[in-house]
Amino acid sequence: PYGDNLQTWIADWFGPAQQLLSQAPIVFVRGNHEECGRGAKGWFRYLAIGPPPAKCPAASKPWKAQVADLDLIIFDASAGPASHSSRDQLPVYKQMAHAIFATLQRETWFVTHRPLWAYMRAFGETIDGDDTQREAFGARMPQAVNLVLSGHIHAFQALDMAHGPAQVISGNGGTKLDPMPTRTERNLEIAGSLARQIVNNGVFGFLMLTKTNQKEWHIDVLDAKGERLHRCHVSGRDLSCVTQ
Repeated sequence: PYGDNLQTWIADWFGPAQQLLSQAPIVFVRGNHEECGRGAKGWFRYLAIGPPPAKCPAASKPWKAQVADLDLIIFDASAGPASHSSRDQLPVYKQMAHAIFATLQRETWFVTHRPLWAYMRAFGETIDGDDTQREAFGARMPQAVNLVLSGHIHAFQALDMAHGPAQVISGNGGTKLDPMPTRTERNLEIAGSLARQIVNNGVFGFLMLTKTNQKEWHIDVLDAKGERLHRCHVSGRDLSCVTQ
């Protein structure tokens, strides 16, 4: 099956994920492949919260998912070209972020498809993250936000940002991988912000995030067979990684 129809959605996702869907709750985040004119119809029918809208919105309102004593802000930065979200959404992002930030009361992760910060060279350019989100709220993230969790780039990368939450990218789950540097970088300036450590790899895999105690987490970076490639430790906003 092919095309934007139920049979394709079943073949692409609901069939292969049937066992997973029966085992655990899943929080979905809208990305650029679900923007208006692409996969938005299936996104709003099957995966988004709330009833399908009468007209496809370029950006849905953010919402919070409560997981034990952790809050996840689910933010829609889907609209725009491949490397950056739409500049037309800048005032919308500012307003939406201000509203959701005012509700924070405990440890929070900011979950958005496009990373605010990244470091890679691809498609003939250096990709440093989404400047629209950075301008809208990157410097105004409340202290409660410890981690920004993103996809979009088809690789793994973890960035320990000196002034702001840690940025983790996990987009290596199941499509053609992007070229990613293999060495660890230190004290690198990215779009005017200092990254104290950058750890990355370009192999298929996934992350497991495990809470160790109050506001401290282990992030295990695993390959497709479940073998650990890196272990990162997050304490508050500080992130450090070691290669296995």
